[in-house]
Amino acid sequence: MTLDLSTLAKTASDTVEELTDDQREQLKKMGEEAGITEEQQGTRAETAFLVVITPDGQVLAEPNINAKVRTRRPANLDDFQRAGHVLVDDAIAIKTASITGQQMMQMTAAMVDQQRTQALVQSLKL
Repeated sequence: MTLDLSTLAKTASDTVEELTDDQREQLKKMGEEAGITEEQQGTRAETAFLVVITPDGQVLAEPNINAKVRTRRPANLDDFQRAGHVLVDDAIAIKTASITGQQMMQMTAAMVDQQRTQALVQSLKL
């Protein structure tokens, strides 16, 4: 099947929210003609999440990819790099905090054991 690029160009839009009802219907019709069903559309993935940069500059990872998002502009390479670095740094910080917490719990358990051992040794000294 050959797609009519002029029709495709007419339906092009920066975001799906900007499409008119006629454009949405045309895209749906083109998908049906190409044999693409609702279940086949999109990229197959193991998991997915949405990365959002808020107007105040915060980077958020949203596990619900169907969350409603209104953007002021399309993302660019700088956005990808910045958000990627923030996500990696945050993941490292969370993992470090988790490991530190586990180590503190282990140290606390060792101190309790040591106190019990000392108490037992003191009780045996008669």
